[in-house]
Amino acid sequence: MGDRDVLELSESSLATSRARPALASASTRSRSSPGDHGRGLGRRPARASQGSQTSAATTAATRLTTLTIGEREQREIDGSCGDSLRRMGWAKRRDAEDGETLETGTDGRSVTRRASGILRATYACEEEVLDVCWCEFGRGGVERTSTLGGGGDDASDGWYACALHRDSFTVFGISGETRRMPLGFEAASFAATCAGLLFVSLDGVVSIAAHALAEPTAIDGLDDATNPVRVAWSDARRSLVLFFVPTRGAHELWRLSLVSGGSETEFSESVPEFRICADICWSERIREDFVPEATSYGFAHDEDGREMVLVSEDSARRVTGLYVSSTREGVRASAPIEGVFSAVGVSATRKSNGMLDTLVASSDGTLELYVGQSILCKIRVSDSIGNETLCDIDRVSDFLHGVATVRLHGQVSGTLRVRVPGALASPHARALFAVLHEVCRTGELIEIIQRLYANDCVGVDDAENEWLCVVRTLNEWCGIGSNVNTNELSDWDFVQRALGNSGSSNHESETSSRVGIHTARTELVLATVHTVYEASKVDTIHRSMLGSLRYFAIALATAIDDWDYIDYYSRDVGKSIQPIRAEAKKRVPDILRAIEGIFSGEADFHALVPPLILDGLQEGSVVDMNTYGGDVVVRARRILKLCHTSTIDLASFSSTGGTFAHTMTAMGLTVEDVERLPPGLAQPFHGMLRCCRDIPTNGLSEEAYSLIGRHDLALMYGDVDLIRDAKQRQAQLATAKTQTDGSGVHDGLEHLEEFVGPLRFPRDYRIRELRAILNTASPAPIELSESEGAGGDAEQGSQQQSKLWVLATRTAALPVGRGAATLGTVVAKPTEALQTPVLCFAGCLPTQQNAVVNLDLTVADAPKNFTNWPEFHNGAASGLALRSDDDDGKLNRAWIVFNRPKVPTYSHAGVLMALGLNGHLSGLTATDLYRYLAQEHEATTVGTLLGVAASKLGTGDPATSRMCFLHIPTRHPLSFPEIELPSLVQSCALMSVGLLYQGTAQRLIVETLLSEIGKSPEGDAINGRECYALSAGIALGLVTLGKGSSTSGLSDLLIVERLRHFTIGGIARYVPPPGGMPASSAVIKSTSANTSWNDNYNPEDGTFCAPEGPPVSVDGYILEGSMVNVDLSAPGAIMALTLMYLKTNDASVSTHLEIPSTHYALDDACPDYVMLRVVAKSLIMWDTIRADADWIESLLPPLLRDAMDPKSPEEQENQNDSSWLGKADREAIAQTYVNALAGGCMAIGLRYAGSGNAIAAATLRKYALKFLVWKKNAGLDAREPLVNKSTLETCIGVIAMSLACVMAGTGDLPTLRLLRHLRSRLETSAISNTGLTYGAHMAIAMANGFLFLGGCAQTFSTDNASVAALLIAMFPRFPAHPNDNRWYCQAYRHLYVLAAKERLLNTIDASTLEPVSTPLEITTSTPRDGVVRSQLITPCLLPDPDELIRIKVISPRYWTTDLDFERQPGTKRALYELRNIPIQRHTSALSYEVDRTGAKAQLGTALHAAGARAALKPPAVEATRDHNTAPVANATAVRAGKDAVDVFTSDTMLLSFEQSMCTGLNDRAGFSAAALRECMEREVPEALRCYVDMYAACENLIHSTNKSDDEMSAASMAVSDLRLMDAFHKLLKKSDGIDNGFPMPFLLTSSFKQSILFFLDEMYGTTDGLLATYLRGGGYDASSDTYGNFGCYLRLLDIPNPALLKSTIETALARTGATELTVPMFCKLLPQNVDPTTVLRIIDTCL
Repeated sequence: MGDRDVLELSESSLATSRARPALASASTRSRSSPGDHGRGLGRRPARASQGSQTSAATTAATRLTTLTIGEREQREIDGSCGDSLRRMGWAKRRDAEDGETLETGTDGRSVTRRASGILRATYACEEEVLDVCWCEFGRGGVERTSTLGGGGDDASDGWYACALHRDSFTVFGISGETRRMPLGFEAASFAATCAGLLFVSLDGVVSIAAHALAEPTAIDGLDDATNPVRVAWSDARRSLVLFFVPTRGAHELWRLSLVSGGSETEFSESVPEFRICADICWSERIREDFVPEATSYGFAHDEDGREMVLVSEDSARRVTGLYVSSTREGVRASAPIEGVFSAVGVSATRKSNGMLDTLVASSDGTLELYVGQSILCKIRVSDSIGNETLCDIDRVSDFLHGVATVRLHGQVSGTLRVRVPGALASPHARALFAVLHEVCRTGELIEIIQRLYANDCVGVDDAENEWLCVVRTLNEWCGIGSNVNTNELSDWDFVQRALGNSGSSNHESETSSRVGIHTARTELVLATVHTVYEASKVDTIHRSMLGSLRYFAIALATAIDDWDYIDYYSRDVGKSIQPIRAEAKKRVPDILRAIEGIFSGEADFHALVPPLILDGLQEGSVVDMNTYGGDVVVRARRILKLCHTSTIDLASFSSTGGTFAHTMTAMGLTVEDVERLPPGLAQPFHGMLRCCRDIPTNGLSEEAYSLIGRHDLALMYGDVDLIRDAKQRQAQLATAKTQTDGSGVHDGLEHLEEFVGPLRFPRDYRIRELRAILNTASPAPIELSESEGAGGDAEQGSQQQSKLWVLATRTAALPVGRGAATLGTVVAKPTEALQTPVLCFAGCLPTQQNAVVNLDLTVADAPKNFTNWPEFHNGAASGLALRSDDDDGKLNRAWIVFNRPKVPTYSHAGVLMALGLNGHLSGLTATDLYRYLAQEHEATTVGTLLGVAASKLGTGDPATSRMCFLHIPTRHPLSFPEIELPSLVQSCALMSVGLLYQGTAQRLIVETLLSEIGKSPEGDAINGRECYALSAGIALGLVTLGKGSSTSGLSDLLIVERLRHFTIGGIARYVPPPGGMPASSAVIKSTSANTSWNDNYNPEDGTFCAPEGPPVSVDGYILEGSMVNVDLSAPGAIMALTLMYLKTNDASVSTHLEIPSTHYALDDACPDYVMLRVVAKSLIMWDTIRADADWIESLLPPLLRDAMDPKSPEEQENQNDSSWLGKADREAIAQTYVNALAGGCMAIGLRYAGSGNAIAAATLRKYALKFLVWKKNAGLDAREPLVNKSTLETCIGVIAMSLACVMAGTGDLPTLRLLRHLRSRLETSAISNTGLTYGAHMAIAMANGFLFLGGCAQTFSTDNASVAALLIAMFPRFPAHPNDNRWYCQAYRHLYVLAAKERLLNTIDASTLEPVSTPLEITTSTPRDGVVRSQLITPCLLPDPDELIRIKVISPRYWTTDLDFERQPGTKRALYELRNIPIQRHTSALSYEVDRTGAKAQLGTALHAAGARAALKPPAVEATRDHNTAPVANATAVRAGKDAVDVFTSDTMLLSFEQSMCTGLNDRAGFSAAALRECMEREVPEALRCYVDMYAACENLIHSTNKSDDEMSAASMAVSDLRLMDAFHKLLKKSDGIDNGFPMPFLLTSSFKQSILFFLDEMYGTTDGLLATYLRGGGYDASSDTYGNFGCYLRLLDIPNPALLKSTIETALARTGATELTVPMFCKLLPQNVDPTTVLRIIDTCL
């Protein structure tokens, strides 16, 4: 029977009919003799285990177990075993704590799931269930690392209940889903592995289903059909499977693994396929008498913890273990256990270690428990009165919840449920046996454990009686007989009874009492008990074991007359016995005294460390969870080693403090471990961790940061999902606000204020102002002047309509700005359709109660299709606002298809393009795209082409490329049928090609696009020629973006010369398409119908020249000559040249783009293109751009300077070119001048895009105001203005967009005021007829959107791709009306999205994960400006990643966080991905949102400060107590503590402490309140326990009388803790005074010590007191000590044993021959470093 993922119950022993259950009430355990066990219990070697910390402590203590009878179910027995592979199913999930089980229903067609015996679910099946099991799909062959019974990790699809049918299987999810999958063959069995579900057919062929929905596939290596196999054992959490191969007569262990298939699927993004393969680990041949049908399998561990598969051969009556991993000697099979019917692994004695013992059914009808081959105990079943029942056990099957199922035969047949006891319940016993496992030999340890488990109270959760059994067992093993019930005696009574109440007891009685004592064993056990006793002192939880361990240790020491130990334990309990009769021989190990020696710098502190603890302190030794000795000893080793390593160089601790936390983490210590330390150790540890907190070392682990209390850094370097969730929460909360506001109008901006949040702009309402500026869903107010409002209704209606048309023009342009302002601010809801705000062109009359006036679109002079492209921009704005809450931020295909309208609209076309720009269209299939393109809707086709190309930017995707070239008829093959496509679609197809191949510089694409410049689009020669040429040029520039002359393979194309030819003009040259022949008949257009392509081919330059002759018509509509039409080709050529040489600083190319500097050049230059020339030259010479006005003026030649200023004839004559004979064209000069200025401003805007540069912003605002003045003054006099207002308005729009580009995402208030003023010119412009066009309004709207880009969460980047996208979007040619796409496609305006980057940096509170504000110092470095430091308040925008080198939190209210990206380059990428920095507030500080000025925090800190310091003092001795001032000081301290908690913290722990401990006027309440205030002020609230524990212990020591043993022990431990604190503070005084940040400062610790010493001196230290009597050999009378503090007094002064003192004095006098002894001499002779004051006291008393 195989153990798959659980231990299964064999139903072959169960019948279909059930009898009435009978009960068996009891069982007895018989202890096996030493000869009963097999090879013996070997010592376990070191084994890696990261489970619970008690794993090592409970190893040896859980080697034996017992069984008790639980419930018995009577069933009819089927005599035959049957085939173990075909049976009624039962399975258990061993990873679940409640042990979920599966079982086949009684009808055979259902599966029941139980947890902790409770029915959880019943699953119905369509077919008969052959078997069931649990399987965890999705692990991919990755084994669980947790121990048995652990939870493991969660990297899987989850657990499924699986049911096997004849030719199919069904899986049932925990949440209720059901899946049934066919097999394709008839199955014999199945088994679960971590790689999937393993199936074995009736033919013995193995296959596997890796996922719940996957069909079984063959396994590489196990596909040999000639050697059928059967699964013997498997585990759902392991990749190992044991097969039985009948043809080879062997057991074979195979390992399953997941390997790459090496292929890629067609519809995935390079996701490889995987396959399962199997590798054989070993093969073990079976015995000759092996019978497969009578064999069952299980799983267990041997004595050394090695895994083995149990093979139970019923016919041979033996059990053999097959090791999963071979031993060092190459042995695969263990020695068999003979005379056994069956065996099963049970989680019993080694449960806490995750190991299984072996429970066997012996041939004599009993149960036996083994560890490996060592028998532990036998079990015989008895009835309720103890009589042995007449039943034999011949089979043991499953094990669940500590209960095993056994089968009976004989007079009583059926099955029994037998409970198996677990590990030792007593923590004392577990710790003790963990140490015994190290020090005892194998046979001795087995003997002890066998003696122990002979008692029925062991292993049954009875810790008290179990400990008594442990004491009795070890006493018996040592030969010590005792009739004293040690549990009923106090420490003192027990010691006195053991000593006979006198130091002069009868020697003969002593001798007789020691007859039979095994001294060596007793000393061994005493050393073990003392090791556990000392180790328990450094753990407050384990200190509760000290009393029980001390009882036992004193009895052992008394049995062997070890008076040193007796005196030591007596002092620990607070009392001392009578004088020692023998001379002291040794110093008893004392771990607290050893740690004190470490702090004091003693070189021989090792002598005071117990040897077993000292083993972990050698140089290079590792003290971690795998170290033996149990949890108690391992913890002591860690603490001791940490104390030693941390005090080696404490002087440099402040600079290397992170090493301390790293060392603690490496040792496995956590925050919880520090909390378990006693006050004497917790105080130094908290102090050292507090020092690490100020300037933590970079690169620590998450656990180390948690240790030092920097939860912000632990969050930053640990759980980034929490940070990511905090970032997404902002958008989700804003989306929740998208419901319509009180007005009931959805304008697409109602969520923006919530998205931005109150921290971004806390002092104004600029977001509301932006909403009012960009609102398009509400009627605009119409304000008519008195003159306009005069007249009749008809005239007023005409005036209103005239006004509405002006407002409608502005409203139509606003969606472009709204799209930028709301970019990525709305989380799309999968179940809701996209809401697009309406475009309201109506107006309202405020003077007539806001009566609505609708725009009349049917008038004769109304523009045709006025709303088409505004609807496109409106849909694009709605689409740009969307984002997904998925990790990749992409919307899925289902949502996009769900929102597709039945009839194509311009609005949805804009949505498509917007989704593509955000990358959401990459998931659409070819069928989806075809459905969009087949609609033959111009706007939809434009949106689809640009959107898909933008989604696959720079990828060169072949499918997308074919789609784009399909819409360029000039590139169609000759055989391709002619199709009619709008010229705008062809232009956008060219742009899509450029986006798709951006930066690739593919030669074929470059040749294609270069040949398209100067051509007209196919089929529509009049409209769109300009846009077509411009799109071709832009696309060419994108393909060669930033490549310059460095691209190989393109030099022969003479790109620069040909683009220059298109720029400056000349004779037209026709270049053939790639391949030398035209691709379509449509492009065979020459100036002569009789001239072929080859007739005018010039082989020297590889071009086709036009023949001489009169001008002819090229396209049949426009009469063109043989010259290049630069009005068509120049913009595209300039853009191509600009993008190709972007940032290359190539002066040779930039000279082609010089501004005309002479009248001759000016006469041949178009002023409109001068702006493009200036921008192009500046972007090529990127590093020369400066942000000041001087740089702009330096661009202008002398001819153009101050061209707008009025000049006298003499000044004008002086400025004229001397070679120019004609009259100067002042109008041309002025127009060139303003265009050059605007071009320089645009270059500054692109160069400093997103930087927020104050100088650049000031410069651009200056020129914007200057242009406004020029426009205002234009036409004021009678003369014609040099520059018309439309040109000036274009320049104003360019400068406004450039200014907003620099301040993108900042919401800059001065810029907003300027833009608001530009927008408010509407009414004035309408009256003066200045001609504010649709394009002018669009430029101002885009500027407003840029200023608040992405809800002020995004800004623009300045990498090549971003600059190119911005240049295209800001192209300085604006449409005259909403349908104007002649020169420039309006859809290109949205390409700024490709340059937008999320850069909003938030600081979040590490405890609440809520955004907070704090000052930051951001350091950037650029080649021109060098290192620049700027201070910002979060939330703020991050600079470009290439410029950022450091971010530092500089707020005094928060802990410093210093991110130096030069030292930590990997963190920069994470920062720009998450854009959230967790910060941690000081305990005694308030956030800026609560306390902006800091006055509240200062008041809370200073209030009652003096009174709180006065109450921070130790408990007063009654003789020194001031009854008048103490209540006042306590009341003041209580108020100070309450104020501190109420003002500064919301921590529940501190609030509860203040409410429970800081109430009243007594000294304890005053001290607790003062301690609370000091801990918060020193930033160590976790150290509050040290204060309170020390105060309570000292108060108990001073004021309590008639103390119990526990109270006296606590007082003694408090004295030790006080000595530790004192020694550590003395160490700090040697380390440059870093005591300032430590809890419990030196003065407070010293006052505690002096107060206690004063009290004890008054009681014991007088000349005739107990101390003098004790030191002079007079003994100690406990009855006269009311307080019972004499032992504490001896420990506080560290007074040696009187016998040791006497021996020392006699030795000193004998050496010197003198009668007097000096203090230095006496100190030198003492074996320990005694304080000089104590030496003086001893000398004065004894001598």
